[in-house]
Amino acid sequence: MSSKTMKLFNDSFGGRTNFNVGDVVCWSVIGGKMTGIVSRLRETAVGGRKVVYADVYCFENKINCEVLTLNLKLLSKSDTNQQEN
Repeated sequence: MSSKTMKLFNDSFGGRTNFNVGDVVCWSVIGGKMTGIVSRLRETAVGGRKVVYADVYCFENKINCEVLTLNLKLLSKSDTNQQEN
């Protein structure tokens, strides 16, 4: 009997590399789609594994939401090197 193993390229469930603070993102909830801006990224141990959550300020509800980064889709990348006028 052969044993199959899943190869993991990241040590956390949901990576930090895809998102930065200031990125505009969207995610789905039952009944619709939400959009917001990432205000913080953090890792939390859940079930013995690191899970990456984003604190997102939701434009629709005007509240901060805790969202698993795997559920986020990037709409606009933050550009910290861009100078403002």
